Amino acid sequence: MPSNLSGIYPPDSVNDVAHGLPIDNLGQGAADLLASDVEYRLHLITQEAKKFMVHAKRTTLTSDDVEYAMEVLNLEPILVPPRPLPQPTFAQVQIPTVSGNSAHTIYYAPDDEIDFATYLKQPLPPGLASSAGVKWKAHWLAVEGVQPAIPENPAPSARVDSTSPFTLPSTGSAALRPSARSHLPQELQLYFGRLTAAIVPSTSPPPSSDGTISDVERQRLAALASLRGDQAVGGVLVYLVKWIAESVQKCLMSPVQVLGYLLDAMEALLDNEAVFVEPYLHQLLAPLMSILLTVPLGPHPPTSSQQITAAYETRLRASDVLRKIVDDYSSSYPNLTPRLLSTLSQALQSDPFPSPLGANHPPAGRYEGALLGISALGSHAVQTCLWGEDVPRALQRLDDLASRLYPTEGRKGKSGLMKAAIKAVGSMIGPKPENFTGGSVRGEEIVNVFGPNWSRVLEKRPWLGSEMMRMYKERREGMDVDGVGV
Repeated sequence: MPSNLSGIYPPDSVNDVAHGLPIDNLGQGAADLLASDVEYRLHLITQEAKKFMVHAKRTTLTSDDVEYAMEVLNLEPILVPPRPLPQPTFAQVQIPTVSGNSAHTIYYAPDDEIDFATYLKQPLPPGLASSAGVKWKAHWLAVEGVQPAIPENPAPSARVDSTSPFTLPSTGSAALRPSARSHLPQELQLYFGRLTAAIVPSTSPPPSSDGTISDVERQRLAALASLRGDQAVGGVLVYLVKWIAESVQKCLMSPVQVLGYLLDAMEALLDNEAVFVEPYLHQLLAPLMSILLTVPLGPHPPTSSQQITAAYETRLRASDVLRKIVDDYSSSYPNLTPRLLSTLSQALQSDPFPSPLGANHPPAGRYEGALLGISALGSHAVQTCLWGEDVPRALQRLDDLASRLYPTEGRKGKSGLMKAAIKAVGSMIGPKPENFTGGSVRGEEIVNVFGPNWSRVLEKRPWLGSEMMRMYKERREGMDVDGVGV
């Protein structure tokens, strides 16, 4: 028997059919032989059907050709069209010749024109004649991006309830696709299933008052340790990366704790020096950018301020992972940082839009994530986006966004947008020196240059406020000197 009988028809299909029949399990050799025999018979039927197609002077193979071929081969037909087959009617037309000899006769299939007025006056079929008929009613789906509260549109509460219970990623053996099961050994399949089940537990570990770690959390930490150091991860690396990317896209509106679990797994993969993660960076960057820029992130509308804070912390965690990728691979890929900066700056400069889920004010998470992502790209990226040629305008726009997007928190200077802005500017200026005793910056001066929200957040950060004013004045003096020189 030849050693290689592989063809177009896969032996797995033969095994699937055999499993549905009351017969013993087929061996691999028997499945290969049956698959090759099925492929031979398919070729034979196709060749006979092609003869009928060519004889009819057609270039398209039809089901009738296949049926005629099976009748010729004395096989039971599986395609049974109505009998007798409808015979087309042809009309003839005489074409005179130039030489005056007898005219040529050609035949064509007439295509009668249908008069819609006459067609609509015909009686309806019995099934439709007794029914009430089909009715249409027009209504507005959305007006300027806001869905009107009419009976035809679902209420916001109904839309929120439709997402409950929250979507969780597939774990265990269900996370592995059937095509992957045929390629991975049984040991790696078991390893992948246990890894995914431990990384994202089905139940959140309860908080412990005595400082002990629960069994669920212990298993999750063990799985992360395996991702961080085991060389066997390389055997399932492509499936793990794809699972992380698909799980993040699926769980953007699930509790942010699930996204935190996935970010931990992503960071552990990047820390593993025994596997080659570089070819899969583009698959990891997409879920990171989704976490940073997607609004809303997590359950919506939030029921408490803790959920808003948790969404900000999740974006901050994603920016840390993004910083690690940029630090490790920006030297190998010079266009990595500029492309990320272009995407984040476009999100930061875009105008606010109404909440897609009926909140009272536009979502602000996109601007928070854009600022956190820009700060992760380094001080040069922050200086390009926030400290460009027109220094105060970008920071004044952030101040205006904080007032519009946070009607209550913005007055106290505790909004997530201002936290992200302080983090970005702080990464550009640097840490406070030990010998700094206090600046002489006045709050009114900061209000006039940058805005009232900046003044509130810089009250307890005199070093940052003094440096911002110093850099602003130096930039203005440089611009004045350049203007005089011109």
